[in-house]
Amino acid sequence: MILLLLLACTPDDSPSDSGTDSGTEAEVFHDPSAPGPWPVGTDARTITGSSGVELTVQAWFPRDSTEGSVHEYDDLVPGGALDGGQADCASPRPVLLFSHGNGGMRWQSFFLAEHFASHGFLVLAPDHTFNTIFDLDDERRYELVFRRPVDIADSFDLLLERIADPEDRLYGCADPAAGYAIAGHSFGGYTTMAVAGAAIDSEQTAAWCASNGGWLCQDVATWAELNPGQTVFDLSDPRAWAAIPMAPAGYEALVAGLPDIAVPSLVLGGSRDSLTTWEGEVYPIYADLQASPRAAGLVIDAGHYSFSDACSLVPSFADCAPPYLPPEEVQQIAKTLSLAWVQAVRGFDQAQDWLPGEVEGLEWEAD
Repeated sequence: MILLLLLACTPDDSPSDSGTDSGTEAEVFHDPSAPGPWPVGTDARTITGSSGVELTVQAWFPRDSTEGSVHEYDDLVPGGALDGGQADCASPRPVLLFSHGNGGMRWQSFFLAEHFASHGFLVLAPDHTFNTIFDLDDERRYELVFRRPVDIADSFDLLLERIADPEDRLYGCADPAAGYAIAGHSFGGYTTMAVAGAAIDSEQTAAWCASNGGWLCQDVATWAELNPGQTVFDLSDPRAWAAIPMAPAGYEALVAGLPDIAVPSLVLGGSRDSLTTWEGEVYPIYADLQASPRAAGLVIDAGHYSFSDACSLVPSFADCAPPYLPPEEVQQIAKTLSLAWVQAVRGFDQAQDWLPGEVEGLEWEAD
């Protein structure tokens, strides 16, 4: 389930404003299927995380001006965001954290990050060091299983430092007590669920793996051997208030803790995904959740890489051509449902009109 170098995304069309007042009085609801009214800025910071590993964290934010140059992610791929600039923080902004896939990178899903930022969100995504396309080290995967959720918490801590710094462009842009929503793809979907509250129980994982096997079985066993006397590892962050795993991996590691997740969760997958299958990975994650509300969306004819921009760079993936649904159509579904879900959790009743709304080829389950 290596998420190869993903990118090249076409910027959205002109933004539209089609909402009415709801939720917070200072905010206006905007159609989640359309670009939001803000231009988007982006920058990156490198920090030393609490695990002692250096992390590069990308941030996206609503910008107060359209002046500036288009940002090239790692000087490789131009997106729809502009370099730096001043954030528009007339009121505190909601926050989304994103976790990339195995062998991906922090900006692998900027189609999602830029969409949220255009709707007034602050979005942060770390490179999970030693698990990106640039430094992938499978021999350290056991470490990544247990460090990735910590990277997310460290990235939010970075945001708290930035919003408290009068010299930072994000100064005053968020409420420190408001927490964050989290989304992730593939291995990032596992990370999302661990952050949201699914503790890893090495004994229950071992029991599951003995009968069923699984991608992370040996990694959990290795970590347990390195931590004798401990079987339950709680990597959750109580500041997370919504979860959106896309084509999530790692059911075998999450199996014990999924019923303990208490935050509203939207699980997305594709019917043609052969890496994290709907029957073997994605739906079982949804089915074990006890969170309310919860929802699951199966995009018919979407593949694993359909939830990314991989086909823009490597069109030879099977996911890039019929009978798979065009990736841009999957992206549109994913970003619309994700934003609508988060806005509904935040109290915007209008968002329910897009959950799932009129989406051809989507099987939806919710309670």
